[in-house]
Amino acid sequence: MSQAKAVASPSRQKLHGSIMLNVNNIPWLPFPLEGTSFKPLHIDDDQGKATILLRVPAGQHAEVHRHLAAVEVYVVQGGFTYEGEGSVAAGDYVYEPGGMVHEPVADSGGDDLVMFVVSQGPIVGVNADGSPGGIIDNNLIYELARQGGAHGHLHRSL
Repeated sequence: MSQAKAVASPSRQKLHGSIMLNVNNIPWLPFPLEGTSFKPLHIDDDQGKATILLRVPAGQHAEVHRHLAAVEVYVVQGGFTYEGEGSVAAGDYVYEPGGMVHEPVADSGGDDLVMFVVSQGPIVGVNADGSPGGIIDNNLIYELARQGGAHGHLHRSL
């Protein structure tokens, strides 16, 4: 049985509708949450979903944010904690429902946190006074990928 081989560059390849990427060839790009970086993998504008790898430095506190839709996370490396909810480590899965407001903290003293993230919709920053802050959606993810030269494999349906 033959195995599918990822393409040598992060470009879109159609084999029966599949998209295959060599993720090592996609650069880490600055992400809107302070100190974090990401690799854009897929954007689904029809459903508002985005799939990314997210890297957070060990010990980093993420800014308070609200998920407007559910987010699914697989922890590839490192770990993080939600105060009052618990901790996860490499190999763990997390489902975060829409409407959740939190401030995760990456574990300190070890590896950076790396997560495979499927976001079902936008994330909104929460200002100190509780008002909405910046929005992270597919448009922003695409624009950051374009600015970083890592957008050739991302298909927009808009």
